[in-house]
Amino acid sequence: MGSLAEGCPGRICADAMSGVLVVRRPLKISVLAVTEDAGFVRPLRLDMPLLTLKRQGLIADYFTTDPTLFNVPDDQFFHVVWLQRIRFSALIRHLEERVGSRYVYDIDDFMIGAPSYLSESELHRDTVAKAIKASCTLTVPSARLATMLETALGVKLSQKTVVCPNAFDFPEALRSPKKARGVLLTNSDALPLFANRAPFVAALRQFIERYDLPLYHVGAPFRGLESLGGRVVSLGRVPFWQYHFFLASMPPLIGLAPLETAGDKDTLEFIRGKSDIKMVAYGGFGHPSLYSNAPPYTETDIRAGLIVENTFASWRDGLEKAFHETWRTLDAEQREIVAKRHIDVIARDAWYVALEQAKLDKPIPGKTIKYASGRLRYYEGALRHMILSQDHAFRRDLQKNLPDFAIRLLRRFLIKI
Repeated sequence: MGSLAEGCPGRICADAMSGVLVVRRPLKISVLAVTEDAGFVRPLRLDMPLLTLKRQGLIADYFTTDPTLFNVPDDQFFHVVWLQRIRFSALIRHLEERVGSRYVYDIDDFMIGAPSYLSESELHRDTVAKAIKASCTLTVPSARLATMLETALGVKLSQKTVVCPNAFDFPEALRSPKKARGVLLTNSDALPLFANRAPFVAALRQFIERYDLPLYHVGAPFRGLESLGGRVVSLGRVPFWQYHFFLASMPPLIGLAPLETAGDKDTLEFIRGKSDIKMVAYGGFGHPSLYSNAPPYTETDIRAGLIVENTFASWRDGLEKAFHETWRTLDAEQREIVAKRHIDVIARDAWYVALEQAKLDKPIPGKTIKYASGRLRYYEGALRHMILSQDHAFRRDLQKNLPDFAIRLLRRFLIKI
């Protein structure tokens, strides 16, 4: 068996943050994209890059499916297989038989870590580690995460890694700097604050009460949210595209991005592997913002808002400064982030490089990539496909409310280890 990068030609460790314009000849390839995500990550690191590459004429076509491969067209030929955050061991084994290691594997978190607030069933560390090692091309949002993965796994990954920073399709016109008219707090499944939650919530409550400002909350409710009173506007879980329309259309809001900075080693290591996605969103859409003093916001090529410590005084003073002073330079921050993180640039200079590296020697038809057919297999695949097609929130709520034995049976059925 050769090296991990064997058979993967092309520019290695591409860095879309260099600002160098690279002229590329279109491959006119068709991409099969596989993801189990039905939430925020899929549109960010799969749908938007693929849509942009198609619009730019750099790829001919693409088809997105789930790990069952159930609805892949039999007669469509694919030049590249792209796995986005896949944790299904059966699919990894299946692809070894069909395409070997010639696939892109995208990972946006330190999913081989062991944070105290996530269970093994949510991470599937062994499967993720195997996919990282086996893949022809590894894509990550930051060089920091690539280094963490390489150190943890004890294998050389740099030769096959393409850094694909988070990016958006920003509005053409920059927002004129104006004083904030509210506060925005977003989280996915849980607010990433544990030991430091109380001082953060207390500072936030004092600020919105003092200035009678609304707090727009996007995401799942968290412990302490109820203490913020009637000024909270709970939007719930908002789809990706709707969320970014919200960022573009609302008046300036002080965006908050708290991250835990105290805790056990494994939890802090997991948090260190997170990306600067909120800084890209808040700064790129022209909102004043505050961020915890954590690596995702201090070890990045972009700058926006204020970095604060996770103390009551620091969050309080940061909110006051964002409200009265730092909003005046929002246009400069927005201009820098749009220049560095527009999806047109990242798709062309980073994602396209990853596809070049993982291109199969010969295109493969969908029928060959799919699992073996048969009447029983068909109905099994149909049921798995139906479950995996449900939105992220539904699946998480189902998991929380089912008894443990039912969850184990369902997971075994879906993943079919």
